[in-house]
Amino acid sequence: MIKKIFTYYKLPLLISVTLGIMVAALGVVKKPFEIFEILSGVLMGAFVLDLEYILYSYMFEPNSSFAISVFGYIKSKDTGGLIAFINEHRDDVKEKSLNSALFQMILVPVALFVSYSTKSYFAKTFVLSMLANSIYRLIECYFEGDIKEWFWALKVTPKKSSVLLFIIVLLAILIACLFLI
Repeated sequence: MIKKIFTYYKLPLLISVTLGIMVAALGVVKKPFEIFEILSGVLMGAFVLDLEYILYSYMFEPNSSFAISVFGYIKSKDTGGLIAFINEHRDDVKEKSLNSALFQMILVPVALFVSYSTKSYFAKTFVLSMLANSIYRLIECYFEGDIKEWFWALKVTPKKSSVLLFIIVLLAILIACLFLI
């Protein structure tokens, strides 16, 4: 199971761990509890975007073949098989809520607020890890040419140059959030 997790989540985990190291360095973290908060925040933030597929199965389309397969993996407690199934069939789910520009537009003000106001390293790393992995998923969609799927909530799909500008703005906001720590 751990091998499957590492196979599918190499880059999201690398992004999250790098972000955690940056938060620890910028925040001059010394206490073991703060280090634990950072580690748990980045690890949870790396996987939270894939919870959408489980929520989709339970809430929106419980009778679809995708949902029935997800229910089977959950019932048999086959976490490795569930992870493999979700990552191989992620394109079967349309109009994703967490993997979308709409979620990013909500996550940006939350990230700015949490970075500026809270003392909790868990909250900071959790939200920033979600934002960083969301940007990574957007970049994946950009290079795969599936930007229409990412911007499903908008009436008009933006041009590739506009999407590139959106990615640059998101990266700048992520960097600004790091300096607010």
